[in-house]
Amino acid sequence: MAPDCLSTLVGLCAAPLAIALSLPQTASADTPSWNGEYAITFMVGPKDGTSMAAGDPEGQHTETYGFRSSCTSGKCVATIVSGPAPSNPTVPQPVQFTWDGSSWTQVSEFQWDCMMHDTTIQWAPARSNVRYTPQANGTLAGVMHTDILSGPCQGWIEMDMTAERA
Repeated sequence: MAPDCLSTLVGLCAAPLAIALSLPQTASADTPSWNGEYAITFMVGPKDGTSMAAGDPEGQHTETYGFRSSCTSGKCVATIVSGPAPSNPTVPQPVQFTWDGSSWTQVSEFQWDCMMHDTTIQWAPARSNVRYTPQANGTLAGVMHTDILSGPCQGWIEMDMTAERA
């Protein structure tokens, strides 16, 4: 994966991309919330996948993002309101996560920037599914699964992330 692609993923995950909070949803009727600044750490452990991008070396990387959530008509959405912008201009903005009853989830479609061995970039359609699940210790455990739909990087790639209040 290209170094700029990590920033793209940061933008996608930023909660991904970038993401722990004042939420853990309990058995009560508490309204979930994801507000404030969170340090999102990407590349927690090795990447996995069938895409050649899964084998590209990348180190652990942490960025801080601001989140604001709101709930209306039974739907809760957390939006990234501050932090580094994705380096990939095809990543939809703003990045928003929806509460599904146990996790904050986000799906996006964008163009993957596949870095070739000669350092040129080939663009390909991709779809990412990101999930941040509150943990008992107040952090969020995240997983980003991306399907790269064509081109030399075609396949899937998955990486773990964590989010904790900054």
